[in-house]
Amino acid sequence: MMSLQTVGRYEITGELGRGAMGVVYKALDPTIGRTVALKTMRLDVHGLDAQEMVRRFQNEARAAGVLNHPNIVTIYDAGEQDGIFYIAMEFIEGTTLHELLTEKRVLATDEVLQLARQISRGLDYAHSNGIVHRDIKPANIMITPNGTVKIMDFGIAKSGGQVTNTGQVLGTPNYMSPEQVKGKPLDGRSDLFSLGVILYEMLTGEKPFVGQNVTTIIYKIVNETPITPRDLDVTVHPGLSAIVTKALAKAPDDRYQSGADMVRDLENYKLSGPVRTGSRGARPGSAQPQDKTVVLPVEVVSGGTVQMGAAAAAPAKGPVAVGRPTTKIFKSKRSQLIATIIAVVVVGSAMGGYSYHRTQLKMRQLAEQIKAKEAEQQRQPIAIAIPAPTPEKEVIASDTTVRYFNRKGNGQKQTVPFKATSSPNKVFIEQSELKLSSQPQGAKVEIDGWSEPNWITPFTASHLAAGNHTIVFTKAGYLQQTRLVESSTSKSVDVTAELTPAVSTLVVSSNPQAASVWVDGKDSGMITPAQLTVDKGPHRVTVKKPGFKDASMDASFSEGQTVSFSPVLLSANQQTEDAKSTNLLRRIFGSDTVPEGKGLVHIRTDPEGASIIIDGKPAPKKTNARWPADPGVYSIVLQLSGYKSVHRNVRVQKGRVVNIDEILEKQ
Repeated sequence: MMSLQTVGRYEITGELGRGAMGVVYKALDPTIGRTVALKTMRLDVHGLDAQEMVRRFQNEARAAGVLNHPNIVTIYDAGEQDGIFYIAMEFIEGTTLHELLTEKRVLATDEVLQLARQISRGLDYAHSNGIVHRDIKPANIMITPNGTVKIMDFGIAKSGGQVTNTGQVLGTPNYMSPEQVKGKPLDGRSDLFSLGVILYEMLTGEKPFVGQNVTTIIYKIVNETPITPRDLDVTVHPGLSAIVTKALAKAPDDRYQSGADMVRDLENYKLSGPVRTGSRGARPGSAQPQDKTVVLPVEVVSGGTVQMGAAAAAPAKGPVAVGRPTTKIFKSKRSQLIATIIAVVVVGSAMGGYSYHRTQLKMRQLAEQIKAKEAEQQRQPIAIAIPAPTPEKEVIASDTTVRYFNRKGNGQKQTVPFKATSSPNKVFIEQSELKLSSQPQGAKVEIDGWSEPNWITPFTASHLAAGNHTIVFTKAGYLQQTRLVESSTSKSVDVTAELTPAVSTLVVSSNPQAASVWVDGKDSGMITPAQLTVDKGPHRVTVKKPGFKDASMDASFSEGQTVSFSPVLLSANQQTEDAKSTNLLRRIFGSDTVPEGKGLVHIRTDPEGASIIIDGKPAPKKTNARWPADPGVYSIVLQLSGYKSVHRNVRVQKGRVVNIDEILEKQ
């Protein structure tokens, strides 16, 4: 990517980072001398996805732009120039919560409370203004040197309408709520679930929902309850553990209903949650200083339990003479102690030997029973005809449901999928069923993290438990596709996956058309408009046409990505082209040369005849047109009935020509 010096009116002073959408620069607003963080995106690099990316950028600017809160990053400005969309926001010197957790792994309780309260207040303010962030995670939480929290990146936030198509899931899997991974409507309680995941990670150093792939993580978010922070680390206060458990409730109605509610509990966490006590009469929720347990003697009165103070020792009735023990008595007690120890050892050895003998005997009997059962099964016929039971009868049905069990290893509890050979429970004969197919056929299928060799589309998965299932389709040469499906009893559900080829696609058009397309210096043999398949990786695309200047683009193609390139070709003999319109331009503007001390703006569109609006005022002429202008930055809008408006910010410099070439897109 070429080095930028200015974007809009902002002067680039450095680079802060790069992401999937673009580059974030450190920049200076020369108008007021303010340093800003400038988030940019090049439309020509993202190709056909540019419209969606622009919508996210615009959504971020609108969502965060209406919010004014000390714990939310401030948006100053947004605009577009020469194919680069930008957002100017508050420049924050500090570190992200993700970097802090990477360094420390576990944070102190006071630090956790300080950060969590600020995040909760920021989210409560956003939710009260109708904004749901939908991507709360440590990387989007910035912490300034004085400890102030700033919530960033409202790119996929929801405000009134959806940014994406219905059912499309956006966000970071480890921090998404159950309703978010299911693609259901969201409100602020989804963000509070994500905050609960962050709280869990800050307190324990572990994420509550982890897995080797996205499918496993989604399954755990929807179906599994994580170990409580208190059970994972006994140093976590039970009140904080209870707050995290409530925030991670599967049902939104069971969680905190607002950020203000969570702030209130965080400030009073020592008064909430279970308290361990050694007395049956202790009241739940009554905390002792430093979480210590105090055991008091009790007295039962009329069936109730009453706490009593420690009993005082009874005073002695009179002086008691204490005699010095004799050697004989001492030796007698020592002999008794030795005899007792010997007796305990002998009895223990005898009991241990007996227990070992009984265990060995039972193991031999069990081995003989298993051997006899296997021999009996080998003598039985392989196929057994079983009459179909009546609908009311309970039967043992073959089971394809994936079940999970906990296995301890390496000091940690792991959740491991396994395939049951037969159902351990009685189920009704009517069960759910999924009919699975794909285009093209022959895709391997995984259901809830488990697969069999014969699970190749098309096929039917019977005897599934009713409920939610995660289906993954994979096929060599195609992108993996994941579907979330809800099945019901006595109903067959059709599930079809349209697989996308795992190749990169290049779509090229030009104005004028019929230009040859070259890729990496080689003629592809195709002319515009054209569509080509290219390997993933970096490529240079060049469009050539006799009599016109070549137009080139450098882009990096990823697997399954589609990139478009639509240049406006400029005449190779610019003087000849200009001569055709010399008389007309002179009649309009008086001259086609650059006047002294000014610049020249030349606007061309396809189709022609678009209205030109400069800094909010309509120009007297329509495209194609040119005019001299004083040096400076101008906001130019091109409008033509039936076509989408185009907005450009241009900088005019002395003695230079600014060319704006646009192919207008139909509405």
